[in-house]
Amino acid sequence: MAEALYMEDSYLKEFDAVVKAVSKGKYVILDRTAFFPKGGGIEYDTGVITRKSDYKEFKVVFVGKFDGEISHEVDQEGLKEGDEVHCRLDWDRRYLLMRYHTAAHVLSGVFYKEYGLMMTGNQMTLEKGRMDMNMEEMDPEMISEGFKKANELIKKDFPVEIYSKTKEEAEKDPTLFKLAIGFPHKLDKIRIVDIKGFDAQADGGCHVKSLKEIGKIRFTEAINKGKENRRVYFVLE
Repeated sequence: MAEALYMEDSYLKEFDAVVKAVSKGKYVILDRTAFFPKGGGIEYDTGVITRKSDYKEFKVVFVGKFDGEISHEVDQEGLKEGDEVHCRLDWDRRYLLMRYHTAAHVLSGVFYKEYGLMMTGNQMTLEKGRMDMNMEEMDPEMISEGFKKANELIKKDFPVEIYSKTKEEAEKDPTLFKLAIGFPHKLDKIRIVDIKGFDAQADGGCHVKSLKEIGKIRFTEAINKGKENRRVYFVLE
């Protein structure tokens, strides 16, 4: 499996790599990558892969994880196994998704700590964020209050740190798992995203280094999505 550079440094914008394999001409596996694959409700990275031998550019149009490997779909054929490449992320896209992802952690932490609600799903795009919660009845006042508390926390600008725990250590602290289904992945080491002074969660995605980078979270709408499931939408300002 390729080295996932984004796990250690979410701010890495460019990197060098070697092509490990190419499938059907356009699906490229690298020996190391900072491109985040679509997953966990978070959109994928895009960018450019440049072949060092002739500086030919291949646009990365989709990144996914299949059978444990991170696959980069490019816009044209030509890359071959063994090619040395330089890769560059679409940083504006990545950074916005990072802000949305950390905002979702702030919100899930608030609704869990203040109201005992668990997340049943989420999705972060470039346009908006979406969170589903196991709220028995729609409570607009509670939702509004939760967003207010989240924005108050952002103003405190707590740092965001990333570290790992063994599976055994992580399982001793159920508060690390804010999803109603728990943590579905079978891993020996669990990556923790820790908003210091507030909340820590098991997570494999990309995040900002401090809460003020998020900006302001604005609640836009809430809808019913079945029994004990309320869907909340928000945008960043």
